Amino acid sequence: MDLLQQCAQEFDRLIPYQYHIMIGRKGKSLEFTLSFDRADFHHLAGLHKLRDNVRFQTGKRADIMKEILDGRLTFSHAQQSAFFNEMKLRLQPLTQLEQFLDSNEIIFRYNAKANIFSAIQADYLLQNDFKGTPVYLFLAQRSDEDTQVCRTFFPKTGKDYTEGQPRYTLLKKEKRNVITNETIVQYDRIALKNTNKPEN
Repeated sequence: MDLLQQCAQEFDRLIPYQYHIMIGRKGKSLEFTLSFDRADFHHLAGLHKLRDNVRFQTGKRADIMKEILDGRLTFSHAQQSAFFNEMKLRLQPLTQLEQFLDSNEIIFRYNAKANIFSAIQADYLLQNDFKGTPVYLFLAQRSDEDTQVCRTFFPKTGKDYTEGQPRYTLLKKEKRNVITNETIVQYDRIALKNTNKPEN
């Protein structure tokens, strides 16, 4: 299967879902909800890097993703860009995005001032591994909404983006289907603690 199409299909499966996440540090807790929209895929896949490819740079971003799903825009089209090397490393990990989110427990509150060399603006940084390499997922507040959006995503190639960032403990994570309202509790530290308490 076309690698770019595979990434788009993986992301498309997440569209009906939201992740509600509670984290804590030094006795204080934070909560946020992560949601998905087809327009988010463009930046997540690094398509904005293909600055010399008019087909990827024009039109609505949600429409571009649909063209990828339909096979009208392909991995080979992306490869023709002189800037392809700037985005290619994120594609293989992106095929595992749902697994990344389902299994991830490493969350940082992101402070851009700690990485002044980077233009990334985000509220949270999630880290997981893909074939032994750390992969970063940056979250930022969605415009005019209370939910977070997947802002950018890439494997570590040099700089450690977690350096100087406050790490939080995952307290609870729920995955909810907004269409069926079915909710799966993926992690509940509080319930685990209560379960492991010795009986009197």
